[in-house]
Amino acid sequence: MRDRYREYLEETGRSIELVGPSLSLRGLWLADAPRILELLRDPEVPRYFLWEPPRDLEEARQYVEGFQHEVYQQWAYHFGVIDAASGKLLGVANLYHIDGLAREAEIGIWLGRAYWGQGVQQEANRLLLEFGFRTLALRRILFHVAVGNARAQTAFRKLGATELGRILLYSRRQNRRVEH
Repeated sequence: MRDRYREYLEETGRSIELVGPSLSLRGLWLADAPRILELLRDPEVPRYFLWEPPRDLEEARQYVEGFQHEVYQQWAYHFGVIDAASGKLLGVANLYHIDGLAREAEIGIWLGRAYWGQGVQQEANRLLLEFGFRTLALRRILFHVAVGNARAQTAFRKLGATELGRILLYSRRQNRRVEH
Protein backbone atom coordinates (compact mmCIF):
# COMPACT_ATOMS: atom_id res chain seq x y z
CA MET A 1 0.00 0.00 0.00
CA ARG A 2 1.37 3.40 -1.00
CA ASP A 3 2.06 5.80 1.88
CA ARG A 4 1.31 9.17 0.23
CA TYR A 5 1.72 11.26 3.39
CA ARG A 6 5.10 9.75 4.21
CA GLU A 7 6.26 10.39 0.64
CA TYR A 8 5.03 13.99 0.75
CA LEU A 9 6.64 14.76 4.10
CA GLU A 10 9.96 13.27 3.03
CA GLU A 11 9.92 15.03 -0.37
CA THR A 12 9.14 18.43 1.14
CA GLY A 13 11.61 18.10 4.01
CA ARG A 14 8.78 18.30 6.55
CA SER A 15 9.52 14.86 7.95
CA ILE A 16 10.87 15.26 11.49
CA GLU A 17 12.94 12.85 13.53
CA LEU A 18 13.84 13.50 17.16
CA VAL A 19 16.81 11.45 18.36
CA GLY A 20 17.68 10.51 21.93
CA PRO A 21 20.28 8.22 23.49
CA SER A 22 18.29 4.99 23.20
CA LEU A 23 15.31 5.82 21.00
CA SER A 24 14.06 8.10 18.30
CA LEU A 25 10.72 9.63 17.44
CA ARG A 26 9.85 9.55 13.75
CA GLY A 27 6.69 10.05 11.77
CA LEU A 28 4.16 7.24 11.69
CA TRP A 29 4.11 5.12 8.54
CA LEU A 30 1.37 2.90 7.18
CA ALA A 31 3.84 0.03 7.57
CA ASP A 32 3.57 0.62 11.36
CA ALA A 33 -0.10 -0.40 11.38
CA PRO A 34 0.46 -4.14 12.07
CA ARG A 35 2.81 -3.40 14.99
CA ILE A 36 0.41 -0.80 16.41
CA LEU A 37 -2.39 -3.33 16.26
CA GLU A 38 -0.17 -5.93 17.96
CA LEU A 39 0.77 -3.58 20.82
CA LEU A 40 -2.82 -2.40 21.35
CA ARG A 41 -4.21 -5.94 21.58
CA ASP A 42 -2.96 -6.09 25.18
CA PRO A 43 -6.02 -4.71 27.06
CA GLU A 44 -3.83 -2.96 29.64
CA VAL A 45 -2.23 -0.71 27.00
CA PRO A 46 -5.43 1.14 25.94
CA ARG A 47 -7.03 0.88 29.39
CA TYR A 48 -7.17 4.66 29.92
CA PHE A 49 -7.76 5.67 26.29
CA LEU A 50 -10.74 7.92 25.69
CA TRP A 51 -11.10 6.49 22.18
CA GLU A 52 -11.59 2.98 20.91
CA PRO A 53 -8.31 1.40 19.76
CA PRO A 54 -8.17 -0.19 16.30
CA ARG A 55 -9.66 -3.69 16.18
CA ASP A 56 -8.21 -4.85 12.88
CA LEU A 57 -5.51 -3.98 10.37
CA GLU A 58 -7.77 -1.67 8.34
CA GLU A 59 -8.65 0.34 11.46
CA ALA A 60 -4.95 0.48 12.41
CA ARG A 61 -4.17 1.90 8.96
CA GLN A 62 -6.95 4.47 9.40
CA TYR A 63 -5.47 5.38 12.80
CA VAL A 64 -2.08 6.05 11.15
CA GLU A 65 -3.63 7.91 8.22
CA GLY A 66 -5.61 10.13 10.57
CA PHE A 67 -2.44 11.09 12.42
CA GLN A 68 -0.58 11.61 9.14
CA HIS A 69 -3.35 13.95 7.97
CA GLU A 70 -3.06 16.02 11.17
CA VAL A 71 0.70 16.32 10.61
CA TYR A 72 0.12 17.30 6.97
CA GLN A 73 -2.35 19.98 8.11
CA GLN A 74 0.20 21.12 10.74
CA TRP A 75 -2.32 20.56 13.52
CA ALA A 76 -0.13 18.10 15.42
CA TYR A 77 3.03 16.02 15.49
CA HIS A 78 2.54 12.29 15.85
CA PHE A 79 5.57 10.02 16.19
CA GLY A 80 6.41 6.37 16.33
CA VAL A 81 8.62 5.65 19.34
CA ILE A 82 11.48 3.61 17.87
CA ASP A 83 14.09 1.61 19.79
CA ALA A 84 17.54 2.69 18.52
CA ALA A 85 19.11 -0.76 18.87
CA SER A 86 16.40 -2.90 17.24
CA GLY A 87 14.49 -0.39 15.10
CA LYS A 88 11.30 -1.76 16.65
CA LEU A 89 8.21 0.40 17.20
CA LEU A 90 7.54 0.60 20.95
CA GLY A 91 4.49 2.89 20.92
CA VAL A 92 3.23 6.30 19.81
CA ALA A 93 4.01 9.80 21.15
CA ASN A 94 2.06 12.93 20.25
CA LEU A 95 2.31 16.68 20.51
CA TYR A 96 -1.19 17.78 19.59
CA HIS A 97 -3.98 20.31 20.23
CA ILE A 98 -1.37 22.87 19.24
CA ASP A 99 -2.62 26.40 19.84
CA GLY A 100 -0.32 28.83 18.05
CA LEU A 101 -1.91 31.92 19.62
CA ALA A 102 -1.67 30.67 23.20
CA ARG A 103 1.62 28.92 22.32
CA GLU A 104 0.61 25.72 24.05
CA ALA A 105 0.02 22.08 23.17
CA GLU A 106 -0.71 18.74 24.78
CA ILE A 107 1.48 15.65 25.06
CA GLY A 108 0.18 12.12 24.81
CA ILE A 109 2.03 8.83 24.76
CA TRP A 110 1.28 5.14 24.89
CA LEU A 111 3.72 2.25 24.89
CA GLY A 112 3.46 -1.49 24.60
CA ARG A 113 3.36 -3.03 28.07
CA ALA A 114 6.75 -4.73 27.61
CA TYR A 115 8.33 -1.24 27.57
CA TRP A 116 6.73 0.13 30.74
CA GLY A 117 9.06 1.00 33.61
CA GLN A 118 12.19 1.09 31.43
CA GLY A 119 12.58 4.86 31.03
CA VAL A 120 11.15 4.87 27.49
CA GLN A 121 8.32 7.24 28.39
CA GLN A 122 10.72 9.63 30.13
CA GLU A 123 13.08 9.78 27.16
CA ALA A 124 10.29 10.15 24.60
CA ASN A 125 8.58 12.89 26.62
CA ARG A 126 11.86 14.76 27.08
CA LEU A 127 12.33 14.75 23.31
CA LEU A 128 8.77 16.05 22.83
CA LEU A 129 9.24 18.74 25.49
CA GLU A 130 12.51 19.92 23.97
CA PHE A 131 10.93 20.02 20.50
CA GLY A 132 7.86 21.86 21.81
CA PHE A 133 9.71 24.47 23.87
CA ARG A 134 12.82 25.01 21.72
CA THR A 135 11.69 24.39 18.17
CA LEU A 136 8.03 25.41 18.33
CA ALA A 137 8.59 28.10 21.01
CA LEU A 138 5.63 26.91 23.07
CA ARG A 139 5.10 28.48 26.50
CA ARG A 140 3.15 25.63 28.02
CA ILE A 141 2.71 21.92 27.36
CA LEU A 142 -0.19 20.13 29.00
CA PHE A 143 -0.59 16.54 30.12
CA HIS A 144 -4.16 15.29 30.61
CA VAL A 145 -3.90 12.10 32.64
CA ALA A 146 -6.84 10.03 33.87
CA VAL A 147 -7.19 10.28 37.66
CA GLY A 148 -6.86 6.49 37.98
CA ASN A 149 -3.68 6.32 35.88
CA ALA A 150 -1.15 6.55 38.73
CA ARG A 151 1.76 5.27 36.58
CA ALA A 152 1.39 8.09 34.06
CA GLN A 153 0.89 10.69 36.79
CA THR A 154 4.13 9.60 38.45
CA ALA A 155 6.00 9.63 35.14
CA PHE A 156 4.88 13.17 34.34
CA ARG A 157 5.78 14.40 37.83
CA LYS A 158 9.29 13.05 37.28
CA LEU A 159 9.48 15.37 34.27
CA GLY A 160 8.63 18.34 36.49
CA ALA A 161 4.92 18.56 35.64
CA THR A 162 2.58 20.00 38.24
CA GLU A 163 -1.16 19.56 38.53
CA LEU A 164 -3.02 22.73 37.54
CA GLY A 165 -6.45 21.29 38.10
CA ARG A 166 -8.77 18.64 36.81
CA ILE A 167 -10.98 18.45 33.78
CA LEU A 168 -13.74 16.11 32.61
CA LEU A 169 -13.08 14.68 29.15
CA TYR A 170 -15.61 12.66 27.22
CA SER A 171 -14.71 9.00 26.65
CA ARG A 172 -16.26 7.41 23.57
CA ARG A 173 -15.16 4.03 24.93
CA GLN A 174 -17.03 4.47 28.20
CA ASN A 175 -19.77 6.79 26.91
CA ARG A 176 -19.22 9.14 29.84
CA ARG A 177 -16.98 11.90 31.06
CA VAL A 178 -13.75 10.80 32.74
CA GLU A 179 -11.85 12.95 35.22
CA HIS A 180 -8.33 13.92 34.18
